[in-house]
This record gives sequence, C-alpha cells and structure tokens, in this order.
Amino acid sequence: MAIFLRRMHTFFGSGDVILLRGLDEHHRVIDVKPVRVVQDDADLSVLWLQRSTATMKAVLYDHTPGTPRRWEDGSWQLEESVWRHEILILTRPAERRATWVRWTADRDFYGWYVNMQSPMQRTRLGFDHRDHQLDILVDPDRNWRWKDEDELDLCVEIGRMTATMALEVRQEGQRAIRQIEANAPPLSDGWESWCPDPTWTPPGLPEDWDDLSMYESEKVRFP
Repeated sequence: MAIFLRRMHTFFGSGDVILLRGLDEHHRVIDVKPVRVVQDDADLSVLWLQRSTATMKAVLYDHTPGTPRRWEDGSWQLEESVWRHEILILTRPAERRATWVRWTADRDFYGWYVNMQSPMQRTRLGFDHRDHQLDILVDPDRNWRWKDEDELDLCVEIGRMTATMALEVRQEGQRAIRQIEANAPPLSDGWESWCPDPTWTPPGLPEDWDDLSMYESEKVRFP
C-alpha cells in the first residue's frame, strides 16, 4: 500500500507517492492526481502518473463538444475518475509550464504535451498549481501546434484571468516553442526512453486530498 507523506520536505524522495493538485483562481481544488516521484531537486521535478490511478477532476454540467469549456461558478462539480494514460511530468522551478512525456497503452512514445501553469507550490501533500488553459501538443518529430487558445481567450472574457496575465501565458508558450524548435531540454534529455519501476502500483487517494489548511500559514502562499 502506498504511504503518503505527512510532513513538509525540502525535496521528495524517489518512489514517494504525493499529490499533484490543480487549484482555481478562487483557491478551490479542481484536480487531484496521485503521482510517484522519479526525481525532485533544485533543477527538476519528475513525476510519474500511472494508468489506472484514481483521481478527482472537475466535470462541466453542460458542455457542447467542439466549443471552449466555460469554467464558471456553478458550472462544474468534482467527480471521481480513473487516469487512462501513461504520463511523465517534468517541471523546472523557473518555468511557468510543465512538460508531459506521453506514451500509448502499448508503451509506444506518443510525443509531448506542454501545459501552461503557475510554478509548482510545495505542500506537505505534494505540489499545487493553477492551470493557465493554454497548451502545446508536440509530435515525436517536434512538430507542434497550439491547443485551447480559445479557452484562454474565454478566461479573459469571463473575468477568470486578466488580459495582462493572458499575454504572459502566451509569452511563456512562445519561450517553450523556441526550446521545442531548438530541441532543447527537456525534449533532448531522453525521457521518452524512461521506464518506471515494475513494482510501482497505481496509488489511491488519501482521505485529506482536499486539505487546504497549509495556506492558512504565512509560510505557504499559492502563486
């Protein structure tokens, strides 16, 4: 059985099970993923999200496929879910994004997914962040394309994000694109060949997955 950390650490250890949580602009938990720590140091954090992992995710009550998702108060609820993919999540302290390494169910490399987000905030449970809507899909040959530009625009329209913040998100995306086109780290670091420890099993959710009491302290501030 996986043991979740219950105390604050400077860095997490390889093999630790922690929570990767998404918080919204109102400081509410909207996404919870139990993950395994592969690496965690001053330069890079690497987290393994295993297929069949129990998660919590926000689900819209009413959404028309093909249109931007409209995340407004009263439009969604948290639901239990099960993760269906193989994902390695790479984050660097200075970057406002995470790079996901993706594989198919047959363990064939599927490419990268660059998720614009706030810097990771460490807590006793793991890492918290705020998603910034905009993403970049990157094929194994490094061809790339934007994803959810319309959702970023909608965030500004309905007041979830300022125009200045949205511009900063796009600028971070442009920095990511320059690194993609230059085949710079982390795309050039060989993570697509990484394999998990075969003894690692999908972790479950701890009872306190929704705890936000750590933000009552002056020592922990969510960006």
